[in-house]
Amino acid sequence: MKVHIHELMDNIEDSSVNIEEQNVVSSERIKELTKMKIQKAGYTRKRSKKGVVTVCIAVAVVAALGAATYAAFKGGLGGLSFGKRSLAEEIEADTGASIPEEVLATMPEQEFISLQGYPDSPEYQATAEWLAFESGYDRDRKILDEHDAEIRRTGIDPFEEYNCYLVWSQEMVDKINEITAKYDLKLHTNITDCDGKIVNDMCGEVFPDGFTGAGYMYEDGTFNLDSEFNGIYFQIGRCMRGYFDTTYLNVGNASNYEEYEYTTKSGITVTISHGKGSMGMDKWIVTANLRDSFVSLNTFPFDYDGNTKEYTKADIETLVDSIDFTKL
Repeated sequence: MKVHIHELMDNIEDSSVNIEEQNVVSSERIKELTKMKIQKAGYTRKRSKKGVVTVCIAVAVVAALGAATYAAFKGGLGGLSFGKRSLAEEIEADTGASIPEEVLATMPEQEFISLQGYPDSPEYQATAEWLAFESGYDRDRKILDEHDAEIRRTGIDPFEEYNCYLVWSQEMVDKINEITAKYDLKLHTNITDCDGKIVNDMCGEVFPDGFTGAGYMYEDGTFNLDSEFNGIYFQIGRCMRGYFDTTYLNVGNASNYEEYEYTTKSGITVTISHGKGSMGMDKWIVTANLRDSFVSLNTFPFDYDGNTKEYTKADIETLVDSIDFTKL
């Protein structure tokens, strides 16, 4: 299930029409922006033509509008932070686009958090080091363009061994090898489609009857699913200890979230965070710092048809009570 960057860009054509009509940026600019931001948004692989590609565009463009993320993530958010960044500066540097003043005015600094664990973990430290490298690498994307052109010419990716990561140069491969050796982490080596049944078959009855979810899983058990249960739309992910994973999430401003601990029916204490983005949309975030993994769950502010969704504290507690975290 190898997906090359140029392949992903080709599949964005249809999905960019509605966004373009809102005069955010042109279709070509969206494609270019998305190329820059796929990994930064926390999505590293296409799960279906209509699924992840559309979400990647939504994340990139919503971030460009300062909308404090399509999906928020994490409990103990401040402790998971990789710090704040100016998206305006990043977008202008990455794409060469000139952002209108009225859009710039709605673009506060955005905060990014770990999906791998807290700062005392090697997984967090490795991701932080990679992001520091990646954020300043190949800013004009000349190396990326040369790489994609060579793949189109030869049909061969020289970095096939690193197919679970967005890399396009030997320098990036060398950096990954350096980081994984330093923190004694393994690489993901294979990615497949995944759903709730696959997780239940592998781990036990993690999810209840009525749960639907689709996404991806690595061979080590790290997974991410876009899900629905009892009218709640959310994303749930697990990052396994001992593996190098580069995903992270934009939460807008971690200090805007209220947090509390909650013990689920499965006996696991999780952190639940609740806040509002700059568009006034509710964000519920749940994290569980487990022995063998770090698990995160976040609600989407919309259903699959684009209708606004809001949830109560009771809704979220019922949701986490329905999931058996002991098997994750």
